[in-house]
Amino acid sequence: STEGCRRLKEAGKTSRCFIYHNMELALEWEETQRAVMYNPQTADYFLQYTDGMGNKNGTIYAENIEWGDQFFWDYTNPDAAEYFIRSVNASLDTPWVDGTFTDDVTGLPQEHEAVMQRINMSSSQLKTLQLATTATHTRLVQTLIAAGKYNWQAFGGGDGTGPTVNQQNCLTTMRQLCAPATQELPMMMGAGDASNQTIAGFLITRPPVGFVGWGWESDDSKWNDIFLLQPGVPTGLCHEPEPGIFERDWSHGTAKLDCNQWISELPFPTL
Repeated sequence: STEGCRRLKEAGKTSRCFIYHNMELALEWEETQRAVMYNPQTADYFLQYTDGMGNKNGTIYAENIEWGDQFFWDYTNPDAAEYFIRSVNASLDTPWVDGTFTDDVTGLPQEHEAVMQRINMSSSQLKTLQLATTATHTRLVQTLIAAGKYNWQAFGGGDGTGPTVNQQNCLTTMRQLCAPATQELPMMMGAGDASNQTIAGFLITRPPVGFVGWGWESDDSKWNDIFLLQPGVPTGLCHEPEPGIFERDWSHGTAKLDCNQWISELPFPTL
């Protein structure tokens, strides 16, 4: 939530914070979505029961849970797609929030396989909806970037993360990630066991947009105080002064990783 991001940033526990949205579901507990869920004039924003030919009968299909009602977005309606994009951007219009997680990014039938049969949706109609969902997500990411925000799923790691640096792959991975061209790409590195060596590998190679962790579905049980290190800002790029030894200067010190001995140095202050 926005409030959760505010508290984390004010406590100095994060410099970037994302909040949740769902590409498939309109959720009652999200204010901007609740605003259109029960408005008769916007009922066509959502999937409804049909006659099997794609004609809606006026009754919105819902799968409600204890936290509130859940409708299904119908992005084949351009107005629905545009509203979703605007509403997500509006919810991020605060310095406390830097982006969004978009759960169920490909839309129907993720986690809701029975919907098509229940509303008489054909396979061709489903394909059309999926294409519209993908197009909506693409436009959402474009508008987020234009607003200085981002989308977790756009990193390419799905709900999880990309590869990690470990003892087995250290030399190969570090040389690959140290290539200057990787600074132009977003990074989503797996934290593994959050060892000093893994975090050193991240700090030595991370591009301007980079995260290390376990994916957006992680929780506090995996927290490690190593994430409280304050390296500052990078003052140079990764370099390999000796074979298998990698370094990078930061404003508060120099991160080092020795792949030959699997040891590291992180001489940074901490919160």
